Amino acid sequence: MAQLLVLQSVWGLDRCPGFDIENRLDEALGEVVAAGFDGVGVNLARVARTAGVARAMNPPGLAWEGQVLVHDADQLRHWIGEASRLGTHHLNVQIAGPTADFAAALDLVDSLVAAAEDAPLPVWFETHRGRLTNDLLFTLRLIEERPDLPLTADLSHYPVAGEMDLPLRDDQLAAIETILRRARNFHGRVSTAHQVQVALDAPQHRGWLDQHVAWWRRGFELWLEQAGDGDALTFMCELGPPPYAITAPDGGELTNRWDEARRMRDIVRGLWAEVVGG
Repeated sequence: MAQLLVLQSVWGLDRCPGFDIENRLDEALGEVVAAGFDGVGVNLARVARTAGVARAMNPPGLAWEGQVLVHDADQLRHWIGEASRLGTHHLNVQIAGPTADFAAALDLVDSLVAAAEDAPLPVWFETHRGRLTNDLLFTLRLIEERPDLPLTADLSHYPVAGEMDLPLRDDQLAAIETILRRARNFHGRVSTAHQVQVALDAPQHRGWLDQHVAWWRRGFELWLEQAGDGDALTFMCELGPPPYAITAPDGGELTNRWDEARRMRDIVRGLWAEVVGG
């Protein structure tokens, strides 16, 4: 039976009250596991953090996502080798960019897909601002040309990059549906037309919480339509430190990210139960 694995971002614990991932990473990871998460995600370029993650996650057989930024196929091949050696569950790839040169972007995508073709672990390409997939319309053009491109859907970036307002237009909803049909992995936070990360329970953001929840639910439905028995869908709670997190004049964060990560975990597990049950 297909399953959902909910991960916690190690970056999301950076400067988070109660955690010291620079000096006491093992304790922080232990708390994540004790809280009921199925694993974590970490940037493989952070070598010490990655070593700590592998040391904590591999013996009990927990899943962990490796994250990388690549400029070319040689870099991707290197990180695939590292991810495989370290025991990563899957590799999440941000493609360097953005660019206005669509032909060059398509060539780069083709080279990366070819490099990942025989990888011993899943390799997925993330939708993200400031990367090749920065612009939703540009990304839709890439997908039109390469419809089998497997994506990590971090949908929080597109409302901000496109300054989308609620209620969304039909063409905007259709565009996100196109992304969701190719989503093999999810990163989660709630964004708005002007902020990439807002408080989950703030009344003024309720409409955007509902919209992101609806997107996640739809993504789960679409993923299950093509999933095989025993496949696992991963969803990483990725509530980042400032400047992702909004701060008060004194620099303090307006919310408790750890509390919100656990709240998000419960939301997505509830969605999964509804979709599977339905």
